[in-house]
Amino acid sequence: MPNKKSIFLFVLSMTCTTFAGDMEGKEKINIEHPEVWELLVSIDDKRVEYILYTPTVANSLITGEVAFVDDTLQGLEDAVYDTPVLLNEYKRVRVVVHSQHFVLLPEETSDEDAMKLVRLSFPDQDVDAAVCTMPHHGVKIAYMMPHGMQAFLGRTFTYPSVCHHLMPLCEYFMEQNRGSEISRMFLNLQEGKMDMAIYRKGEFLCANTYPFANVEDATYFVLNAWRTHGMDQLTDELQLMGDNAVRAAMTPELRKFVKFVMPAVYPAAAMQLGRNAMQAPHELILLALCE
Repeated sequence: MPNKKSIFLFVLSMTCTTFAGDMEGKEKINIEHPEVWELLVSIDDKRVEYILYTPTVANSLITGEVAFVDDTLQGLEDAVYDTPVLLNEYKRVRVVVHSQHFVLLPEETSDEDAMKLVRLSFPDQDVDAAVCTMPHHGVKIAYMMPHGMQAFLGRTFTYPSVCHHLMPLCEYFMEQNRGSEISRMFLNLQEGKMDMAIYRKGEFLCANTYPFANVEDATYFVLNAWRTHGMDQLTDELQLMGDNAVRAAMTPELRKFVKFVMPAVYPAAAMQLGRNAMQAPHELILLALCE
């Protein structure tokens, strides 16, 4: 005879249903007991992607995406408000903001000084400044987001924790590289953009994010950074994660110049969240594993 706890977990696992819905053909998700679920949201200038899961139920992961009508703050607000599942009061809400305007600073820099420095680095822009910490790196990221976005996130979500998109990626890469005697470059590849982090024998060197128009441009950015940071084409590693099609296109190009080009290790713990974890944005899955 199953006990009360096992019955509750079984019922909880069945309360998240996905079904075809309104006249626009949008997919609806109904979450009962949102107070035991976690919501992670990724925002760039084109879309909102999100994952939902509850740590109490294996394979509970749900993924979703909604595109902006336009790339304005109003477009973001409309996308979120038109997605009711994002508006529940969850146990925890974490938001990842994609921003190409950022600076890396020592962890001891005050948040106030960090925000002043990022504004000085990118003057004459009507934007919000924010700061997050990469604790395993001893580094802060001061970054910019569209004016009004911080206030919108604060009034829309329940006490959201907000970070730059490089934070969960770099924290994971640092763990993969800890204690290594090999220098490594890690790339997170997506259509039209890539994130990069470089480590020399376990020590963090730099992180950046690049837009690119084609594989040739992306390869140029990678090799320029490789050369700038004195990496060895015969002994050091270049590890790739992200979109499968972009990785497939980039790998043979990079192997023309770097001997060891390989897939980055995907965290096995992610599969405990759900079988579709590999289809979710990597920064959200890695953030979900950062406790």
